[in-house]
Amino acid sequence: MLKKYWLLFLVFIFAGCAQIEGFFQEDETSTILLLYTNDEHGHIYEKDGWYKGVALYEMWEEEEKNCTNCSVIRLSGGDNYTGTAVSTFFRGASMAEIMGLLGYKLSALGNHEFDFGEQELKNNAKTAKMQYLCSNLVSKDMKDLLDPGTVLYAGKTKILFVSAITDEVKRISMSRPFVESMIAKPESTVPRAIAKENADINIVVAHESHEEAGPWAVSLPQKPLVVFTSHDHKEAVKEENGILFIQNAGYLPSYAKVLIEKKGKTSKVVKAEIVPLKREISLKSEGSLKVKKAIDKYLTQLEKQAGRKLIYTEKPLETPDLQKLFACSMLKAFPEYDAAFSNPGGFRDTIKAGDLKKSDILSIFPFDNFIVKATVQGEDLIFDIEQSENAYCGAVKKEGKWFIGDEEIDKSKTYKIITSDFIYQGGDGYRFTGSQGITTTVSWRTPLENYLIESSKKGLDLENAFEELMKGM
Repeated sequence: MLKKYWLLFLVFIFAGCAQIEGFFQEDETSTILLLYTNDEHGHIYEKDGWYKGVALYEMWEEEEKNCTNCSVIRLSGGDNYTGTAVSTFFRGASMAEIMGLLGYKLSALGNHEFDFGEQELKNNAKTAKMQYLCSNLVSKDMKDLLDPGTVLYAGKTKILFVSAITDEVKRISMSRPFVESMIAKPESTVPRAIAKENADINIVVAHESHEEAGPWAVSLPQKPLVVFTSHDHKEAVKEENGILFIQNAGYLPSYAKVLIEKKGKTSKVVKAEIVPLKREISLKSEGSLKVKKAIDKYLTQLEKQAGRKLIYTEKPLETPDLQKLFACSMLKAFPEYDAAFSNPGGFRDTIKAGDLKKSDILSIFPFDNFIVKATVQGEDLIFDIEQSENAYCGAVKKEGKWFIGDEEIDKSKTYKIITSDFIYQGGDGYRFTGSQGITTTVSWRTPLENYLIESSKKGLDLENAFEELMKGM
């Protein structure tokens, strides 16, 4: 009888402890600080001396210091690497090293992550010590690199980060994983990832704009607390149907900070803002010095290997003139062709006053495209030129009609054109109905670089070189 009562006593004690433990779990408070950037495109350093990577490190270091008892998580919306010369020249390795020093934990898969190939992305992910997420790229080959989502903890609070990529990648990227794989609807893959984990807090990191992600995100069965967006390079902070949508502008001019508080089973965003990056750096911490040293290492190597001066310019060249200069340098290199054109999206930087170097051209045209010689029907030629902004040469529009020389372009006639392999393979929606083309081994940067070198040898500056080129077209 005594043994029986003793057992009942133990059951009571353990049940009471469980209730007490449950009581404290219900009232447990977690504070989470999310620090976010998107569409960095390698902008850890600007040519005017702005050490963005260092500024970001110092500001994030201060954010963490000022956030008492916070769990701090650093993340990206994707498109980390292709862009500046200091990133592109090293195939993203420099950016990856800096992201590792900055403590990024995860990134959405962006449409430019495969620009240097699959192995380089794997190398960069390893260098950065960063997990890439994408729930809707259906590819057996990418399983070892991508997760649909990942779980991180803030104390006992379970946080799920799940990601999706824009289906626009089928049009804007020629990378094999996108071309050969299926992009599923995020409204079908994201809910599965959320339901599988049963997390306390769900965060979506979408490589899509708010306009793309908003409609499907607000209709999810289990609403995420925050949706980080990206891709269109526009800054945004919006609340919609109880969800916070937040995004930085492209090229790392700022970062987003989101402060979340979880008390019991209730989680809420208590603060969200876009914070502009400071231009000045203090270099007061060991980590800050380490980031600057790493950036300087790559800048030194870049200057040694791609610092050759091509030409001098007294003043900046406006974007429309830069587009025209580029297209006409292609046509000058292949004078037997009728026209040349390129996509405006391929121009990623501008020409500033001073010495124009090879590394500057790399920064303007960071993608490793090649020249294509092709034929195209007149109807498609008109369509392609009209979506090239000013990046075309050889054709002229008069009174609403397009001419090559003195002859109006015949929609049924075939014309010989010069363009890039990205465009010819269908990038950015260009049309080549029934076209025949040959991809050369000539980089699309080469005609412009050669023309600038030749002009400089003649004693011309960029302004005069541009004028002379236009006279011959």
